[in-house]
Amino acid sequence: MITIKDEHILLDQTYSNAEAAIVAAGGFLVAQGLVSPPYIQSMLARHRKVSVYVGNFVALPHGDSDGHPHIEEEGICLIQVPDGVNFGSGQKAQIATILFVVALKEKQLEALQDIAFFCSDIENVMALSDAKDLQAVQTILQNS
Repeated sequence: MITIKDEHILLDQTYSNAEAAIVAAGGFLVAQGLVSPPYIQSMLARHRKVSVYVGNFVALPHGDSDGHPHIEEEGICLIQVPDGVNFGSGQKAQIATILFVVALKEKQLEALQDIAFFCSDIENVMALSDAKDLQAVQTILQNS
């Protein structure tokens, strides 16, 4: 089961590209008090090293180890992007409709395993992509 506070969920977002999505996701983490602004650069650096796209229309933006000092409070946010955003490069599109944005200092293996297991079922991802309100999102997350 994945637990995400209502205030850590953004629905019906649109981004022009992966960098814009990561910057916006980082800004959301800052607004929620989970990280300080330099963490956003850490998130961009991590994506430039290795794509944060994990498959099944899901991306997992997070910072690299240089970002750890900028984490104020650990947490996970969910951002729904119904029209998708391309996290691929060049000729290979990797469209994500769900972003699980992670700010974790320690390797929170259990939380990441829960996300991976949830996202391995494409029907879960599609249900989140189609959810119209927070209650629907929470129901999907709780029933996973």
